[in-house]
Amino acid sequence: MKTYYLILDKILGKKVNGESFLFENGKWVPDINREIQDRLVGYDPYEDDDFYGFGSTSVMNEIREISEEEAFRIMGQ
Repeated sequence: MKTYYLILDKILGKKVNGESFLFENGKWVPDINREIQDRLVGYDPYEDDDFYGFGSTSVMNEIREISEEEAFRIMGQ
């Protein structure tokens, strides 16, 4: 199953069978910095008020799920 995401309204990402990828320079590359997963759980390493930095709504608001059609449009396909 593929799920597509838009991060900060400009970075395209996807998850496929639990693995995350970012669309960079016209190709899908592994999301080695956990950009997608960290935003989905609201991980903010600088937030002192939250338990271990998880659950930050400001971070979770940086990502939204989009349709495959929208993802293809962003990729220019």
